[in-house]
Amino acid sequence: MKTRDIITGSLLIGGTTIGAGMLGIPLVTGEAGFIPAIGITVLVWLFMYATGLLFLEATLWLHSGANVLSIAERFLGKKGRVFSGSVFVFLYYCLMIAYFAGGTPVFMSFITPFIGTEITGIWAFALFGFIFGMIVAFGLKFIGRVNYILMIGLVVSYVALIGGGTEIVVLEKLQVQHWNKIFYAAPILFAAFGYHNVIPSLTSHFHMNAKVMRKCILWGTLIPLVVYILWQWLIIGSIPQEVVEKTLKAGQPVTFALQALTGKMWIQQAGKFFSLFAIVTSMLGVSFSIVDFLGDGLKMQRHGYHRISLCFLTFVPPFIIATLDPSIFVQALGIAGGFGEAFLNGILPAWIVWIGRYRKKLLSERPLAGGKPSLVLILLVACFVMILEAIALVSH
Repeated sequence: MKTRDIITGSLLIGGTTIGAGMLGIPLVTGEAGFIPAIGITVLVWLFMYATGLLFLEATLWLHSGANVLSIAERFLGKKGRVFSGSVFVFLYYCLMIAYFAGGTPVFMSFITPFIGTEITGIWAFALFGFIFGMIVAFGLKFIGRVNYILMIGLVVSYVALIGGGTEIVVLEKLQVQHWNKIFYAAPILFAAFGYHNVIPSLTSHFHMNAKVMRKCILWGTLIPLVVYILWQWLIIGSIPQEVVEKTLKAGQPVTFALQALTGKMWIQQAGKFFSLFAIVTSMLGVSFSIVDFLGDGLKMQRHGYHRISLCFLTFVPPFIIATLDPSIFVQALGIAGGFGEAFLNGILPAWIVWIGRYRKKLLSERPLAGGKPSLVLILLVACFVMILEAIALVSH
């Protein structure tokens, strides 16, 4: 077992997990308080860690190079593949809508001083989509270069924010506890802990080595767990609750609430940079995946004018929806986590492993212990989260 492989895989899983979803976490956990926030964050991490092990088990049953759709077809048939693919597209479009809604105002706050005039409304969303759509249109190499720079900025701005937290976090704010309000945070956390789509590729890359992959999944998910807990410590411990609630109602990323810290201009600026980097790095990865998925599904080449067409299909639908409701950031994240992630990264892996273990009687190392009770519990929790999100939508 190579330590380098484990580090590489862990960082890839951690990097895939951490993104714009964390900008919504303190908005839905803040009202319950920091201690309950830690509780629900750890529970969701355990759930997503367990379902990652299930995806690993299913991947090991197939040939090297399999993906989520081929796994679904192998165990659920063509209808299962079509349904899983449809949920995949639904999930990623929901994320793209959130990125448009949350990223455009932050991006324009940087652009306005340079162009000397304020662009608002549909034109602001169009400019945001055009610039980042062009980056995706140039292909993987250019995306990688841009993403590398943005990831450095993301790490630096995050470290600056957490490092400055010691002077702005108030102990009394961290002691508030309202446990009855915490479960509705689960859908957003589901969206923030998604990484399962990289498991088949990583497993193939490491030559179907289950031991390496188990360690990669463990350490790769522990990284975002620590990042998210520290992030909630900063926001919940420094920003007045009424400001967090106002930001939630406005459907904005939580970094907008940092403006309440008057006299801490550098914190506000670091928050803006972090928000932009978190949204754009996530957006580039998701939009690249959609372009590849649509190209494969529509049997289109992924270069030249065909790639331009695929980028239009990727960026235009979320652009339209975001312009119709610019305050949809938090709601779109909730829908993505509460429905898309709950099915693809909860119900689907448990369902597939059940069929593989108990119907097809396939041999397995069983990375996740517990047998049928574990699978039933995962199915019930995933269904529970979907119900929570449905209730949240009805009461919105």
